[in-house]
Amino acid sequence: MSNATIPSSPTVDLASQINHPFTLNYLRTGQVSPSTNSLCIFWNFINGTFSFATYLAMAWASIERHFLIFYPTVFSSRRKRILFHYIPLVSTALIYPIMFSIITVFLYPCQNVFSMTALFCGYSCALRIPSVALYARIVNNFVPTFIVVVSSLSLLVRVIMQKRRVQRNQFHWRKCRRMIIQLMTTVSLFLVITMPVTLVSIIQYCCAPTFGAAVQTPYLSFLIRFLNILMPFVCLGLLPEIWPKLLPWKRQSDRVGPTQMRTITLSKT
Repeated sequence: MSNATIPSSPTVDLASQINHPFTLNYLRTGQVSPSTNSLCIFWNFINGTFSFATYLAMAWASIERHFLIFYPTVFSSRRKRILFHYIPLVSTALIYPIMFSIITVFLYPCQNVFSMTALFCGYSCALRIPSVALYARIVNNFVPTFIVVVSSLSLLVRVIMQKRRVQRNQFHWRKCRRMIIQLMTTVSLFLVITMPVTLVSIIQYCCAPTFGAAVQTPYLSFLIRFLNILMPFVCLGLLPEIWPKLLPWKRQSDRVGPTQMRTITLSKT
């Protein structure tokens, strides 16, 4: 069960590996290099896919925790895992972000005019249209953030109520406690990094259009990049069972056991 508690998106991982070098090169030189429209189009596609996939993957993960804790039989067979885990995850965190980016970057009937001195070349022309920008902000940012918050809080409430109501270990609290810790840690990291830009955008749409504009793109939007940088370290800390796969000495220690390991060490000395 624990192996499925932190679902990952291949789109997010691949996009971040491509997107970060472009961003770092822009911050180093102060301009997009090479300064071509083709690179700007590709960068907008990768950046849009990466950003939306991050939000949507976290939203689905926070919903899936309810099934993993309270309805574990949903994933008891391979067919059920495909239907209730892989298909929703791939649809929300892979197919939809790619299709949305294709439409807004390549297919939308408008002329892209890029700025080679702006981060992401100033975004595609579709995202400069108020209706499209509002849809993207609400569906791809506001709604996933709202789902993460509501699902996480409701999960904590359900766990506390269930723990108090059910006795004699009918509710396996110890087995689920680790999953709750994993969820709250990853969700806390997600909210700390994404909430500032989300709140600024909400205020801009409802009250003051220029609120926080000076820090939104150069600082708050860039802060989201740290989500993919920090998340692997969080996962390593929360999933110690994968350490032997990454650390050869840990794998040897677990294979021979502590007593045999001491014997081998003494014999070498």
